[in-house]
Amino acid sequence: MDVRIIATTADPLRVIWIAARTCYSTLSPRELWESAPAEEEMLKLVRKIFHSHHHSVIEHCTVTYAVSGVSRTLLAQYTRHRVGISFSVQSQRYVSERSDRNDGLFGAVVPPSVQANPEALRVYNDTLQTIQEAYDVLNDLGVPKEDARFVLPGGAETNMVTTLNYRSLLDIYHKRVFTPGAQWEIKAMVRRMAELLIEREPWLAEFFPEPVSVR
Repeated sequence: MDVRIIATTADPLRVIWIAARTCYSTLSPRELWESAPAEEEMLKLVRKIFHSHHHSVIEHCTVTYAVSGVSRTLLAQYTRHRVGISFSVQSQRYVSERSDRNDGLFGAVVPPSVQANPEALRVYNDTLQTIQEAYDVLNDLGVPKEDARFVLPGGAETNMVTTLNYRSLLDIYHKRVFTPGAQWEIKAMVRRMAELLIEREPWLAEFFPEPVSVR
C-alpha cells in the first residue's frame, strides 16, 4: 500500500478561522482574511469548533490522496463513506489483468493472517494462480475484460485518487481507526492519511485521537 498527498488546501487553519468568524462578524470575509490574525488566536477559535462538533466550517478544507496497492475489498468498505469524499478508481473494465501484461500474475493484497501461515499462504497463492489462468482463458475465448473480471477476487489490487474534506476525514478516522472493529487494511490506510496531513499541519494532531486498545 502506498498513500501520498498530491494536493491540499493552502493555509487551512486560516481558512477555517475565517469561515467561523464570518458567521458572527460584521467584517467581510475579505476583511477577515486581510486582518492577519495570530496563529494562537486562530487556534483558540478552531479548538472550540472542533470540541463543540460544529464541523461545517472545516468542510472548506480538502486533501487529495494518491492511493495504490489496496484491495477491492478495501474499496468496497471505503466507498460506503460517501458524503464529502470523491473517488477516481482504476477500472477493471479497461485495464487488463492478463498474465502477459502483469509479470505473470495480477496484483493482490495478502492478509497478514495468511502471510503468517505457510500452508495458508500456499493455498492462497495457488488459488490466485488458478484465477489468473481462468482470466486469461476467458480473454482468449473472446470474453471482454469487463466480463472476465468477474472471476477476480476481492483481494485484487487497485489504485485510486480520493479527495476528502476535513470533516469527512475526521469522521472516517473515528469510524475506521479510533473505534475498534475496523479491518486491518482500511484502518492502516485511513491512519496513514491522517498522519500525512498532520505532518503538514501539526496543529491538527490534537483532533485525531489515538486508537482505542482492544484487550
